Amino acid sequence: MRLNHRQLEAFRAMIETSSVTEAAKRIHITQPAASRLLSDLEHQVGYPLFSRVKNRLTPTPEAQALFEEVERSFIGLETIAEAAREIGTYRRGTLHIAGMPAMALEFLPSIIGSFCKERPDISVALQIRSSQKVADCIATQQYDLGFAEISVKHPGVTSEVLLTAPLVAILPIGHSLAGKDSLKPSDMENEPFISLGAGYPIRQKIDAVFHAADVERKLQVETQLSVAVGQLVASGAGVGLIDPITAAHLEQQNRVIVRPFSPKIQYSYQALYPKHKPVSQISRSFMDIVAKHLETYDDKSAPE
Repeated sequence: MRLNHRQLEAFRAMIETSSVTEAAKRIHITQPAASRLLSDLEHQVGYPLFSRVKNRLTPTPEAQALFEEVERSFIGLETIAEAAREIGTYRRGTLHIAGMPAMALEFLPSIIGSFCKERPDISVALQIRSSQKVADCIATQQYDLGFAEISVKHPGVTSEVLLTAPLVAILPIGHSLAGKDSLKPSDMENEPFISLGAGYPIRQKIDAVFHAADVERKLQVETQLSVAVGQLVASGAGVGLIDPITAAHLEQQNRVIVRPFSPKIQYSYQALYPKHKPVSQISRSFMDIVAKHLETYDDKSAPE
């Protein structure tokens, strides 16, 4: 038995309207075409669906039973159609994100919160990993988007620079250097310095700047994460240099003082995508929001 969708559509409309004329109007066909679809359906199922009394069609008990099944199918199709519309307008689906701590601890959660508020049927998973681990996650295609510091050369990963911005100096509240509009290496001579780990490329850039200025720092504490540097500075343990996004969140919480630092030490925020997996419309929509938020951190006025 092969039933086609158009036959069932006419049958459903006939049951709901009790009129071939009205059923035809509902599905946008002529009355003879609707009658033919109903007749073909009866032929296919092998038993009468309507009794004909005084030129009116009355559903048989078998028709009522069949209608219940048809209605369930159409409700399912309508649900699928609604899902298709929502997917097409980026309001339904899943988004898997892996991000380095500098972006994933404060910046990305705030964006995800507003993104999901406007799209309650979208499911988002956020994993916080080191930049290298983020690249590994993206290469396996288990994640849709990655955010890292490093530019990745991997056959399974595509990377692009989202923002390049200079590191900023952070000071404890009330620190003696807070009166300066900007800081340079000599200002931090003999100051307790909270440093990023020696194995990080950005640490090597920082060390090179102080070495070129012939300035000795008092390396008080070494840690892996910018946010940990910020927490230590906030506690009064020393001063430090960190990425501008982490610094901005700490400053908003009134926990540290932020000042431009010269010479500039550029820090890049990278977006990573699986190279052999198409970028979804949900991902593109999310990245549009990320790009707009990152514009506020592009501080071109920082001193050279």
